[in-house]
Amino acid sequence: MSSECGHYQHPKRILQAINDTFDKGNRFEFEREIFKKHENNKPRERIEYISILDQSKPVMKEELKHYFENYQSEIDSTDFWEKCEQEI
Repeated sequence: MSSECGHYQHPKRILQAINDTFDKGNRFEFEREIFKKHENNKPRERIEYISILDQSKPVMKEELKHYFENYQSEIDSTDFWEKCEQEI
């Protein structure tokens, strides 16, 4: 599966890239050219996204439940959420 922009990355890689604090762009096998213009020599401050992600889980769960109940009722939202949590 790929996105329309042609630069699909697994969500785990995106989260890892958040804390690529040295701005080298290709630390986790991303295409270097799409990051090159944004590189700099100053390390960025580390972002503790895990706590933010943990805080957002109840909201994501409710949004998924609402979506499946209203738009794809053939999918069990509880089962889907359990699979999502395994990936998070």
